[in-house]
Amino acid sequence: MSKQQAGLVGALVRRPMPEKSLTFTEEQARVITHRGSPLVVLGGPGTGKTTLLIESALSRIAQGQNPNSILMLTYGRERASELRDGVALRTTAIMHEPIARTFHSLAFSILKMKANPDDPEPILMSGPEQEYFIRELLQGDIERGKSYWPPDLAAALSTHGFTRELRDLILRASERNLSPHRLAELGKEFGEKYWEPAATFWNQYLDVMDLQTDSAQDAKRRIDPSQIVIEAYHHLKNHQSIAFDLRARFTTILVDEFQESDPAQRELLRELVGNDLVLFADGDSAVGRFRGADPDQLNTELDRYLSGASPTVLHDVFRSAPEIFAVGAAVAAEFRGSAAQRTRRCVFTGIDTQADHQPVIVGRFRSQSEEAQFIAYQFRHAHLIENRPWREMAVILRTPGGQVAALRRAFNQAGIPVASETEALSGNPAISPFLLLAQIALGEKKLTIENCERLLLSEFGGADSVSLRRIRRSLIAGRGEEDQRTGAELLVAALDKGEIFIEGAQPLQHIHQLLARARKVLRRANTQGEDLLWEIWSNAVTSDGEKLAESWRRQALRQGARGAAADRDLDAMMQLFEAARRFAERFPHSGAGSFIRQIMQEEILGDVITAKGQRPDVVEILTVHAAKGREWEIVAIAGLQEGIWPNLRQRGSLLGSERLVERMRHGGLARKELDALTASGLVEDERRLIHVAVTRAKGQLIVTAVQKDDDEPSVFFEEISAQVLGEWSDEPAMTQAPRPITPAALVATLRGELIGEKGGTAASILQRLNTEGLSEADIDSWSGVLPISTSAPVIAPNALVPVSPSGAESFTECGVKWFLERSGGTNGDSTAQILGSAIHAFAALMEEEPSLTEADLVARLRDAWKLIDPNPGWVSNSQLNRAVEMLHKFVGYHTNSLHQIVGVEVEFKVVVGRAQIKGNVDRLEVTADGDLFIVDFKTGANAIAVKKATTNKQMETYQLAVIEGGFTNKNESRTSAGAELVYLGSTSANAILRRQPPIDVDLVKTQIEAIAEGMGGSEFFATINQRCKQCPVRNSCPIQSDGRTVME
Repeated sequence: MSKQQAGLVGALVRRPMPEKSLTFTEEQARVITHRGSPLVVLGGPGTGKTTLLIESALSRIAQGQNPNSILMLTYGRERASELRDGVALRTTAIMHEPIARTFHSLAFSILKMKANPDDPEPILMSGPEQEYFIRELLQGDIERGKSYWPPDLAAALSTHGFTRELRDLILRASERNLSPHRLAELGKEFGEKYWEPAATFWNQYLDVMDLQTDSAQDAKRRIDPSQIVIEAYHHLKNHQSIAFDLRARFTTILVDEFQESDPAQRELLRELVGNDLVLFADGDSAVGRFRGADPDQLNTELDRYLSGASPTVLHDVFRSAPEIFAVGAAVAAEFRGSAAQRTRRCVFTGIDTQADHQPVIVGRFRSQSEEAQFIAYQFRHAHLIENRPWREMAVILRTPGGQVAALRRAFNQAGIPVASETEALSGNPAISPFLLLAQIALGEKKLTIENCERLLLSEFGGADSVSLRRIRRSLIAGRGEEDQRTGAELLVAALDKGEIFIEGAQPLQHIHQLLARARKVLRRANTQGEDLLWEIWSNAVTSDGEKLAESWRRQALRQGARGAAADRDLDAMMQLFEAARRFAERFPHSGAGSFIRQIMQEEILGDVITAKGQRPDVVEILTVHAAKGREWEIVAIAGLQEGIWPNLRQRGSLLGSERLVERMRHGGLARKELDALTASGLVEDERRLIHVAVTRAKGQLIVTAVQKDDDEPSVFFEEISAQVLGEWSDEPAMTQAPRPITPAALVATLRGELIGEKGGTAASILQRLNTEGLSEADIDSWSGVLPISTSAPVIAPNALVPVSPSGAESFTECGVKWFLERSGGTNGDSTAQILGSAIHAFAALMEEEPSLTEADLVARLRDAWKLIDPNPGWVSNSQLNRAVEMLHKFVGYHTNSLHQIVGVEVEFKVVVGRAQIKGNVDRLEVTADGDLFIVDFKTGANAIAVKKATTNKQMETYQLAVIEGGFTNKNESRTSAGAELVYLGSTSANAILRRQPPIDVDLVKTQIEAIAEGMGGSEFFATINQRCKQCPVRNSCPIQSDGRTVME
């Protein structure tokens, strides 16, 4: 790297750990100085357990103990990283290996300790990889018709839910040291009919894993995460010399959050512990039961190490303000039974707050949107008024869902930088366009118009909605005379085949080139997912032509919300490439398609690559499980809804993974009693989760829920509300969401005060804000304040005015609508518009190819349907059926026609006064008298009234074109026999006809000339009519409440 390049990056300096002056209670001091025998420390949230664990390690190191003889165990990579930092940054002692590890990390290192040098190296599959592997094997069972699965499960085998349940059952069985054979026996013994087929599948799974290891020829043994801990335990039992070496190496073991341990981890720990062991635990704070934690048997396990002695109990809570402490205590008081650590007292030292600071806020709202806006207001207020950094705030949810999207929208509106790790990689907005392009290159997805737009609007596409509309119009305008493809078809062809014949189409070029590169790399032998993604990533550029990788890197080095977003995007991309590398290593004979399918189906969150010790200044949205072990100054707990939190739906209820846990614990109880125990345990689990959530806050706790119709706050919300408000009501008051604290909202409030008693004060504040550079306070930027840019006619007085027959009709209905739509106020082609064009095209085919039958037309329509409506599902199918019905009506009309057809889709151009009339008619016919007759096909569902048809301006304009000689290239006649509207889209059995008699030529000429003068003028008038409700420019109409701000 050159000096100049190095200067762009700058020195990467780790943020130092803040120095804290700690004083310890007598209980805490005894924990730190304890040596030589197992010690159990119990303490609720905020009592300093993790701090004591770190201080215990530092105390031993300060007294000369080799840090490499100390092993700290915890749950989660991030937690282990924080423990390592907590020790490493406060000592100069040299550590050869990580002092803090997870149980899985320890188990993996044990498996790497070979008893025989020729033993294969272990390689660990991730949770998402395991789920994908199970899904693929199940799909194989379906395709091969394997009969060991009961018939009543046939429909479930291909679902994601069944895959997760099967994975959970295998995990729970592995954690309890069960073999497939033993699981099948238990199924027979206790009447669990699905355990035996699940055991058969498990055997197959293990056999295929062995085959993967053998066929890979890389001397590596593949181990899935459900097996790793129990495999390490067996490794130690079978090779006592390795166990002896480990016990000699780790003379001190300190375990954090021991309540999160599962049976296999507890067995592994028993093989390693010596005399110097400290276990920190709180059974009320266990959140990992869904992944095997066993808090119900915690006391039994702790008794093994106490040997009759009493545990040390921490009673003092240092974390939370008294009001928050009281909420946590109230939640804990509802746990069943008793526990020593529930007796605690608040010794919170306090923080500097404003006089109106509320430590606990309870909010009840009418919608998720209001709920999210309220939280955004509180966070923004704390940031601006109390000077709280964003990183000291978090939103905790029970599970990710629609609440995340609502929060993101509200935070974005309020200018709050946000990070969220509640979605799998495939759902990440920064990553999904790369995966979509890869799927299209692989042929896994079709290049539909919807997918084209997603790619073009992505960061490496570089288009926006305005430029995309311009590109589509340019493609239509630039196509050849014989090219009748729609804008959607032209867009697809441009990206797919590079048919780009217009200027300023860089987005089309970018996507086409990336797609071509991706397809080229896939033609190589043995292309892996990593190769495909790298080809796309390394060649992706922004709209400015800068490499996207460089653009994200540069932005990530900046401060602020965009820098934090770029940092997260880079993290997600690193995570994607790491997942691709791991997949290729574990499944070396799989291709790129296998990895892309796996990542798209992934529902388990993968590991995050970047270190979380250096957190950007952003608000975090995370689940309660991810929040465990952490704390923030301000915490909002959102979505406390009935059925969501608590979520009392039994996990693994189909295959019975939870029943397996209870069976191993309680033996041969009757099924009814076992289900009751399971349900009771589930209630306790949910209470543990809310207990953990409310105890994450130090200075302020915000608890919210929605109450509307059937959406009710949960019992947990009502419990906390009663604790905070002191009463319960049948008709509780709804919380009002205040206006967001944004510059635009502030200016809007001040503008509203200008005409009131405080008008002078509001004006002076606005002037001050404008002077300080706040753009929203600039009066010249306010809508309706600037003078009209010009009052000149839109077309010079002596110039011809382009008038289309449909435009004449539209202008007559509403001048403003016509002008705004003509000036770009329309959406792109809708499905209905594309369908209408398609029906017209098929109608023309009937004349151009007389041999075509109705069946031929329908077959062609079905073949082309994906171009008309790329969306799958019943809505698209019903539209297709409607289109087939329209073709049937057209064929009936065509067959019964009495006139001679002289042309279809016939173009014309005539001049009447200032009006240059240009258009085309669907069908031109000649009557027996030699006069011309116009036919116009309509695909809308509603036909106009018979009387209105006689004065329809579009049809009158067509007739005027006949009289003015617009069709003499097809027939010499200048006499009009009238016109006819043919409605094919109605619900009637046959087409509905609306005939217009021959026109009064002089009257129509006068009207068209007046329309042309109006179209070319400087003023356009809005008119109330029946189409106002569906008007696409209603929000800009000065006589509608939606758009009145245009004038006011």
